Amino acid sequence: MTRTSLEYRQVDVFAERPLAGNGLAVFVTEQALETRLMQALTRELRQFESIFLTASPEPNTFGARVFTMEEELPFAGHPAIGATAVLQERAGFDEYQAKLILPAATVDLKSRRRGERYDVCMNQGPLSFGLEVDDREAVSWLNCFGLESRHLDRKLPVCVASTGLPYLVIPVTSEGLAKARIASDQLERRLATVGARFVYLFDVEGSEGRTWDNAGAVEDIATGSAAGPVAGLLVRYGLAGKGQTILLRQGRFVGRPSEMRVAVCDDDECDIILSGSVVTVAHGEFDTQVLSLGCDD
Repeated sequence: MTRTSLEYRQVDVFAERPLAGNGLAVFVTEQALETRLMQALTRELRQFESIFLTASPEPNTFGARVFTMEEELPFAGHPAIGATAVLQERAGFDEYQAKLILPAATVDLKSRRRGERYDVCMNQGPLSFGLEVDDREAVSWLNCFGLESRHLDRKLPVCVASTGLPYLVIPVTSEGLAKARIASDQLERRLATVGARFVYLFDVEGSEGRTWDNAGAVEDIATGSAAGPVAGLLVRYGLAGKGQTILLRQGRFVGRPSEMRVAVCDDDECDIILSGSVVTVAHGEFDTQVLSLGCDD
């Protein structure tokens, strides 16, 4: 099949209004694009993440791949939520359900239109816990962000947790969160030693977080894949209850304040439900010659 253009939809995720929250480019194609093309398109748009959807034979079911400007991610929350709003808009329904097949997990999502925005919730599936870091190592991790032992909030442990993308969650004070920056050029290598891909700094008292790419070049605005692990830790250590909606804030330090709602289901499976609002902001179309990079068979 020959393509004549490649369209995409621009949305803001975890936002109550346009030009807030976490921006996302959503591509929906009949055939899967080549990996190099998806990476190149994401770099061209300079989005923190883009998502590429390909329809499957099953109704409302799509293969999904997520890219940052640097790499492909096996799982990510804000792209899945933003993509579902775009699928609902295309379908034209007031309510919509979708299943996205990501490399690390298959997730079910529900979306409802409310005026000019979409409210989307995603079942991220069960939460898993990894390595818990002792106090001595915790201080060493703080140093990677220019912080000291006084910036550690001991209400939670420094712990690896995941719903598909493993984060090392570091609980910090409000002062620590504001001061933090990546101060290590070996962060990615060190994270690999504890089985994590990224770090999420979390102010327990303010219910606010921050994370960056591992080089520290870009700060994320709202990190859905980290919201589940944080909520799971809060429940596990008695700072929140199962079934309780937990409001997590992010993005204030880059001028894009965002809010994520997350709950740990009150059942034996301990599934994580992530919710947020999506607003549509723009349409785009790439010219024909861009498609010369090809598509997968």
